[in-house]
Amino acid sequence: LEYDLVTTLSNLMQGHEALGKYAKDAEQAGDQDCAEIFRTIQRNNDDAASRIRTALGRVLTQAS
Repeated sequence: LEYDLVTTLSNLMQGHEALGKYAKDAEQAGDQDCAEIFRTIQRNNDDAASRIRTALGRVLTQAS
């Protein structure tokens, strides 16, 4: 379970950077709607990452 949580957290953090780039690309292309879509996904992923960090802390504490 720990591996799954860490891997998912890592993937979300990598995705955060990519989504920021995609939002900038959309803005440069003049498409604010797509930029907002990417930012919304980025915020949702940030929320999920926060929940995963909390769960990981709980799981690691229980394993001790």
